[in-house]
Amino acid sequence: MRRSRSNRRNLFFVILLITYILFYWYIFKATNANKRDQAEEQAYLHAVRESLPMIYNPKLCSSDKIDLLFLIFSSDSHILERHSIRETWASMSNVFNVHSQHLFVLGYQHGSNLYEYISNEAKREQDILYLTVDDYGQTTKELHAYRWLEKFCPNVTFTFKTEDNNVVNSILLHKIIAELKTNTSQSENRYLYRSSLSSLFLAQLNSDSHKFLFGWPVVNKPERDSRNILYYVSYDEYPREFYPRYCSSVGYLMNSATRKLITAEGFKEKKPFRIADVYLTGILPERLNFTCDLLPFTYYPGTVEECISMIARYTIILCTIRPHVNQNTFLDYYRIWRTLKDVYGDTIDAKQNKS
Repeated sequence: MRRSRSNRRNLFFVILLITYILFYWYIFKATNANKRDQAEEQAYLHAVRESLPMIYNPKLCSSDKIDLLFLIFSSDSHILERHSIRETWASMSNVFNVHSQHLFVLGYQHGSNLYEYISNEAKREQDILYLTVDDYGQTTKELHAYRWLEKFCPNVTFTFKTEDNNVVNSILLHKIIAELKTNTSQSENRYLYRSSLSSLFLAQLNSDSHKFLFGWPVVNKPERDSRNILYYVSYDEYPREFYPRYCSSVGYLMNSATRKLITAEGFKEKKPFRIADVYLTGILPERLNFTCDLLPFTYYPGTVEECISMIARYTIILCTIRPHVNQNTFLDYYRIWRTLKDVYGDTIDAKQNKS
């Protein structure tokens, strides 16, 4: 009987001790979160007052000339995606005599409690642009990123916009830019992996060189079913039955003149159309009398296994890493990149040995 009472007493003290530990742990977490919120709020208010991003690297484009910039749209919580990209397809910066750079673009999410981590990541990697615009406002997020590039990266020739759930064949993109830099006046019979590059050369050589926009064109209708909240578009927002031809959001290549023109036109509207790819690569180009043209090489939106199989048979410029397509892991970035290097790596080694 006494032992039973003693056991109950001991159990009571154990429960009490655990309760105290949990209570003070909660207070500690809440206090630290509050401090982080305050630091984030102060940084946000300061950035808004100064009309600057919360975090940026003004020396990102400090070299004389950057031929190709990979503009990668991300979110603050996508830490592993950014890490995987840095170690794979964004790890090359100077091949085929093409100098490239990459930049992750993040929008603001109030109360995410990740500001301190993002600050440390930005200091360490020097490749983050953390804007004050809403992270979910994709159109304004992209426009503000382009405006920042105009000020801090005027020496960028080509920009490839993409998202952090994609693996880009950066080897192939470096090759395309290398071709565009070589014998620029000769546009006929220019081929790469049996695909004609004539359309790219003609757009670049054209007197209207601001009409250089290449991706994977889409012709689509606005979503009129209000149950599809994410993509629903009312007739007040967009009255026409079809969108103008636009580039798929997975990726598109533009030159600096085109990017500047789209940026200037986009900032004329106080409330731009919220679906970014439709607005920036469809509505605005239509207004400016040009359209999204077809990038000569394809992308693959299927499973990772299928993409890896396709790389060996076709010239693919991009594969998607999307959980709703297949239950992928972050290892898929490395698996796809390893396959790309196996297929294209010899050309890199051969070029480097010659130079």
